[in-house]
Amino acid sequence: MASNLEPRLIARTQDWWIVDKPARWLSVPGRSERPVVSEWLRQGHGDAWVVHRLDEETSGVMLFARSEASHRQACEWFSAHAVRKVYEFLASGAPRLPVFRVAAAIEEKPSTTQVEVVERFAPAGAAAFFGRARPVTGRRHQIRIHLSQSGFPLWGDPRYGGSLTPASGIEVGRVALHAR
Repeated sequence: MASNLEPRLIARTQDWWIVDKPARWLSVPGRSERPVVSEWLRQGHGDAWVVHRLDEETSGVMLFARSEASHRQACEWFSAHAVRKVYEFLASGAPRLPVFRVAAAIEEKPSTTQVEVVERFAPAGAAAFFGRARPVTGRRHQIRIHLSQSGFPLWGDPRYGGSLTPASGIEVGRVALHAR
């Protein structure tokens, strides 16, 4: 199912494009026929170097460089963990603590995610929460994997134990994860 939404240009400077990527769009060309944000940006706005990626099912803010020099600079920021990435999500379960840290290897590489419970609720009697996650490292599907391993699968994420129709009875059409 393709998204009928298009990316939205949030801001541009001499060095950067900041884009709001809808779910079901690829960050870069891939194996599927889904639309690609980097190509949309190049076709409609100009040169764009991919700095980082978001999962196909994840929506949210992406940074693109407008020159090779800006791309090098941004890659250095990401390598040095100088960029603060924050994601909002909906998950099943009831964490004991309002803030916790998950440190578990992904594909044998050290991986750490900080999680904050913003609001707890119990639709239809099922424990759930709205939270924010900040990946300290940057592994593929890191937040999805860490929350699932901790017993808090994301809504709409059957790949990692979440349901498209969680016990809440609310139908979720995609992974409930958004990059802020």
